[in-house]
Amino acid sequence: MSEASVNAIRLKRVLLLLPVLVLVALVSSWFWADSQQAKAALPSLTLETLDGKPYPLASPGKTRLVELIYSRCPDVCPTTTFKMVQLQKRLMDAGVMGKSVEFLTITIDPHNDTADVLQRYADQLQIQTQGWTILRGDESTIQSVTRSLGFVARKSADGFISHTTSTFLVNANNEVIRTFGMGDDFNTDLIYQELVSKNKEGL
Repeated sequence: MSEASVNAIRLKRVLLLLPVLVLVALVSSWFWADSQQAKAALPSLTLETLDGKPYPLASPGKTRLVELIYSRCPDVCPTTTFKMVQLQKRLMDAGVMGKSVEFLTITIDPHNDTADVLQRYADQLQIQTQGWTILRGDESTIQSVTRSLGFVARKSADGFISHTTSTFLVNANNEVIRTFGMGDDFNTDLIYQELVSKNKEGL
């Protein structure tokens, strides 16, 4: 058998195996993603509300949508918060906001985001307090929160923070059960349906 024939047979075998290898890779990535997501949860730490009250982060009982932002963010953070304001109104109309569903906004820049700064951020974006809590903490505590959620944030010398563009859906047991995008990738219709369905399921 010529070398060309041998190479042709080898190529044919590779082509036959390729779909199987791709399928195995996809399934493996799905299982890896599920396992990573299953590990993500709100840690048993205490943050602080804007009026200085302690807020135990791992408080069970409600489905929560969590965003991590910083007030000087030029794009995805305010866009996400603005869309969450719209979502909040729909959930209030549905009668679940503040009852079985809660929003958390956590700053990733506690040095600059004082309570007053975050209050101005909330006022500018017209956040209503019903079912929505804005939180801050010291640098170490915030790093523990981001690490627990798998949220990466890196601050540059000019104060700009490059960060993961994810929001987190957390169940009543403080486990992350789904992630959504931020900014233009924050789909209010999809998240509304998800939150309403979770409320009906009692999750």
